[in-house]
Amino acid sequence: MAGGVEHPPSIFHPIWERVPAGLKSVFTLNGNFDDHSAEVFFDAVICSGIVIVGLALLTAKGKASISRIPGKLQNILEIAVVGLRGMIVDILGADGVKYLPLMGTVFVYILCNNLMGLVPGLKAPTMSNSTTFALGISMFLCVNGIAIKANGLVGYLKHFAGDVAFLAPLMFVIHIFGELAKPMSLSLRLFGNIYGEDNIIASLFGMGYSAWIPVHAPMVAFGLFTSFLQAFIFTSLSCIYVQGFIEHAGHDDHGHGGHDHDHGHGHSHPHDHAHAHPAGQAASH
Repeated sequence: MAGGVEHPPSIFHPIWERVPAGLKSVFTLNGNFDDHSAEVFFDAVICSGIVIVGLALLTAKGKASISRIPGKLQNILEIAVVGLRGMIVDILGADGVKYLPLMGTVFVYILCNNLMGLVPGLKAPTMSNSTTFALGISMFLCVNGIAIKANGLVGYLKHFAGDVAFLAPLMFVIHIFGELAKPMSLSLRLFGNIYGEDNIIASLFGMGYSAWIPVHAPMVAFGLFTSFLQAFIFTSLSCIYVQGFIEHAGHDDHGHGGHDHDHGHGHSHPHDHAHAHPAGQAASH
């Protein structure tokens, strides 16, 4: 991303300098971005790969070390899973457990990406808008896929049309634009916060570098909290988006159930009157 504070080059800068011009054009999108922005994108790709490989190895090691008497790694992973499960269930209810693999993975991945920026010589992939846009679009596709599965294609489209028939064309357009705004909102919020945080750390680091004074240290400590908070916000909003579609499906099911219930009463009244009428005649006699 161009603009802002000029960040110190990452430890991958020598690799970037040796990247062939033809490959560099991929990261600059054929000259649409400057060299600095392209290098940020390059760093984001490498650091994201490190996070993915690291989490895969950690998961594999944790799975291999499962035992009845848990060790330190198993305890840590179990605490993390229980915490994520509680967060997701609090938002989505008991049925939210089935979304734990998706939402838990998103939370952990974003958190680790955010924390990469606090490691000297590395860059947070989430300070690159290419990473955050990819995350926003991925969640958009996942959430809408969940919505179609929960409501069916017809019910999914009815959700956009609303409940008032003559307003359906207008509401459909409004809801479509609202859905398209969600991945943009998710990505820009995450990008803006992490990019701003890293800019402040870079500025403070530059101020104290010549005098060997770590004036950026308090901001690094605050960055630990911000990294967790932004991962939590992204995941929570994704859960809320899912909840909106799930609740819509639940209301439709409830409505059909109530409709059937009324029919049940409707069938029972003639039956009751049929028995009551002879009884009344007997009483009159």
